[in-house]
Amino acid sequence: MKVLHMISGGDKGGAKTAVFALLLALDEKIDITIACFTEGVFYQEVQDLPVESILFKQKFRNDLSIIRRLSRYIRRNGFDIVHAHGARANFISMMLKPFVKVPLITTVHSDYRLDFTDKWYKKFFYTNLNAIALRTMDYFIGVSENFRRMLIERGFDEGRVFSVHNAVEPQRARSFCPKAEFLARFDIDSRGKTLIGIFGRFDYVKGHDIFLRAAGEICAKREDALFLMAGEGFEEGNLRKLARQLGIADKIIFTGFVEDIFSFINAIDINVCASRSESFPYMLHEGALMKKPAVSTDVGGISELIIHGETGTLVPEGDYRKLAEAIMYYMDNPGIGAVHGEKLLAHAEERYSKEKMQEKSIEIYHAVLRKEKRAHRVFDVMLSGYFGHANSGDDALLDAIIKSLRRERADISILALSRNPAETTREYGVFSINRFNLFSVRRYMKRARLMVYGGGSHMQDVTSTRSLVYYTFLVHMAKHMGLRVMLYGNGIGPISKARNIAKARQALEICDYVSLRDPESLRFVQNMGVRNPNIYLSVDPVFSLAVGSGSVPEEIVLDKDRQYYALSLRPWQYNEPGFVDKIADMVNYAAQAYGLVPLLIPMHLMDMAILRETAKRITGEYLLLPRVYRYNEIMAVMAESRFVVGMRLHALIYAAGMGLPIIGLVYDPKVANFIAYVNAVHQVDTSALDLPALKGMVDAIMADPAAREKIAAQSQRLRALSSRDAQVAIALLEGPWATS
Repeated sequence: MKVLHMISGGDKGGAKTAVFALLLALDEKIDITIACFTEGVFYQEVQDLPVESILFKQKFRNDLSIIRRLSRYIRRNGFDIVHAHGARANFISMMLKPFVKVPLITTVHSDYRLDFTDKWYKKFFYTNLNAIALRTMDYFIGVSENFRRMLIERGFDEGRVFSVHNAVEPQRARSFCPKAEFLARFDIDSRGKTLIGIFGRFDYVKGHDIFLRAAGEICAKREDALFLMAGEGFEEGNLRKLARQLGIADKIIFTGFVEDIFSFINAIDINVCASRSESFPYMLHEGALMKKPAVSTDVGGISELIIHGETGTLVPEGDYRKLAEAIMYYMDNPGIGAVHGEKLLAHAEERYSKEKMQEKSIEIYHAVLRKEKRAHRVFDVMLSGYFGHANSGDDALLDAIIKSLRRERADISILALSRNPAETTREYGVFSINRFNLFSVRRYMKRARLMVYGGGSHMQDVTSTRSLVYYTFLVHMAKHMGLRVMLYGNGIGPISKARNIAKARQALEICDYVSLRDPESLRFVQNMGVRNPNIYLSVDPVFSLAVGSGSVPEEIVLDKDRQYYALSLRPWQYNEPGFVDKIADMVNYAAQAYGLVPLLIPMHLMDMAILRETAKRITGEYLLLPRVYRYNEIMAVMAESRFVVGMRLHALIYAAGMGLPIIGLVYDPKVANFIAYVNAVHQVDTSALDLPALKGMVDAIMADPAAREKIAAQSQRLRALSSRDAQVAIALLEGPWATS
């Protein structure tokens, strides 16, 4: 799984800590990258983490010039999910949505209605813009169960809202300076004093003014309190003014931004959160790590961490008098405060560990991908081939590849290009679109990660140049759209025209992996001058199909007392003029010499005519299959045969896969190449059919008791090769293919 996280790059404090913790946890299990848009504190520090990072620098906040580069980066690197953090990343995600078809997730770290309060125009513009951007996201993660409920109450789809709590990380609290050393930085005399601290950015939503008013209540009643405020922000001036108005300026120490925050926490005695709104704040997590008693307003998901009276004290939001009473309770009862601090740490470590955050986050990613795949919004593989043309061989290829891929990864999501999408979906259980609708193909390419060319001989110009142009064009379009491209057990050639050779060479050069089904295709590619190092000899994918998965159709009745052989023919413009007569002569000879009955098997609708013409010339028995059956049914019929005479390549592949002797009727070099690859010897040329030789081949097979064993041994050898291509396809989904 590959996930791209996005954040502005200038975040610090709790937001930085939360995202850093998430990145480090996820990087242990999945492939993640963090993209930033400014060179701020977050970006500078994330480069020190063992996490892949990249900068798409914006010239100004709403600079959209990065969208094209970012969308291309997402497609070309095969990210499964884009995960945004914060308003700027949400806005970028909204702009990306038309260009990348991967699910967009955002973590809602705070109440988005209260994020921009320092300037009226920011509140008006950025708050509303972020609210709009959020509505365009696909999935949402609140950092507390309270925030998840908040999003649902505001109209977000409950089925798309999750929660993941920020993690408590004990190792972060290992480094801090002694209390006296920290206080000496600010010339603080703490003798006889209780130090009450609050830290976080100076923002209205953080409630520092409430904290100061509570401090005023405490100072009016006692002299043994000092108040430390760590942070910075636009509200600092107002807070200093308020401290003077309350007459407590001498009791308030503004420390500024503290880099080593655990030194600050170590120095204080009581940790306070006075926020008007929170999600699941790190200031309380960090206080828990130092076992500090906590007093907090009861907002957001804080009650999930602080159990009132057990792990801390909760007060109503905005009630500074209650806040003051709770602080003074701990001042008067330090023993109870120590117990609450211990329990707070134990509770946080038990419920909010890094491992639980990691597990829940990855679980959400998997759930999201399952939803998207079920809804046909994302696909692992776009499968291209000559599918949906009522061709048994090509449909067998489709089924073989689907089954092989699913053996390697059961949940793989496949989109098939087909001439008959409805039938392909119904028969093979994959989503399908029309292979000739290039606008639709391009649109769905945005949703896929790997283009697989499923077997066959697509790059050739014997039938026409159109096929080669179509398939090479798809290679270039897929690579442009950021997909990896694999040729899966393909045959290449013949290609006679120079410009077509150039087209094929250019396409093969940019493929991520090319497996070829026979040695002659490999030699042809090498002679073309292709320099792609990832080209390997494989086998036709149909060899991976399980023998015996089908049964003889009910309407086909075979006599157990008869001996059969299978015959597959196809019309071909270069068949010699007397081709049908000679084939019929061979059939009649086999019947007279051995009592053999031919099974005339159409592999494609166009085969019916030539088989009927042949049947008219047969003087004895024959059985003509009335239609094109599924490959497993054809294989079941063939299994009743002594041998197979085949013109269609996949008729010969079916036979060899079942260990049946074969005679090849060579109309195309691919047939001769296959005969050679399985170390068979029987073949004749259809353009000048040698009838005596053909009859002699029938004699040789009938006279050889080891004929089946010989071809079965070759079949076993090739079947072992057939699983490698599926493994490579899965490897390409998981990352760039490496020859090692």
